[in-house]
Amino acid sequence: MFGTIILDAYKSDELEIMANFIDEICSPMDTVGWASAGIYSFWEYDTKEILYIGLASDLCVRFKQHNGLLPIDDSACKYLQIQDYFKTHKKLGYTILVQSPLSQPIVQRNEKMYRIFLEKPKGIAVGNYVGEEGLEHIKLVEGQLIEAYRLFTGDIPPWNKIGGNTYARKFATKGNFLQIIQAFSSGDTHNLLISRSTLRELANNATYEWFEVQLHALRMMMLTMGYSYQDALDFQLTVNPDFQIIFDRLKDENYVQKELIV
Repeated sequence: MFGTIILDAYKSDELEIMANFIDEICSPMDTVGWASAGIYSFWEYDTKEILYIGLASDLCVRFKQHNGLLPIDDSACKYLQIQDYFKTHKKLGYTILVQSPLSQPIVQRNEKMYRIFLEKPKGIAVGNYVGEEGLEHIKLVEGQLIEAYRLFTGDIPPWNKIGGNTYARKFATKGNFLQIIQAFSSGDTHNLLISRSTLRELANNATYEWFEVQLHALRMMMLTMGYSYQDALDFQLTVNPDFQIIFDRLKDENYVQKELIV
């Protein structure tokens, strides 16, 4: 389930390190952090304009494809647009909307692991043993967000060629734009869906990552049930009184008020 929006920005000489940061917190090979299947966005660093909204079953692999680190046809990625962008800009904004690791699907990089676990020899379909809803969610959320962008601005993002999932479009609202899409580039921490730390900070600081994983549980309720942050916190404390210990540590370290610098 979705919940946390994580921002960052990178220079043209930081491609490999950014890919490593993404893989550190969204690896399909472990249950630490978040699932590899999520939504991502590229945005203009200075103006905050959203350039592209996409989906990926493996965020790290897709980032590498877009940035020329893995081979793929130019028509199937944004490599040319990104190369052109860096001719006149120093930094490109990059944001991910992530899911719980419980939504981790089987992807190319973890298929062998699941084959061993399920005792399926090579040549026999593994099937999507886990995380099928994670794949469905990224299709629906991408379609909803691209349509919400169109409803608010009159067109889809400039690097998007087409709208997303047709069925999902009917659920799009301008509120999706204000609550989620604007958050992709704004870094406004009054929006409690936004991670207090950048992608690279989470990859390099296990404590910050742990804090954000705890907050992710509240954000899931905010998005799926329409709860306010306080309502989600009250509910979590009711069903899991031990969460008070976690929340006390968040308060003691003033993490929710941490300044986000992208």
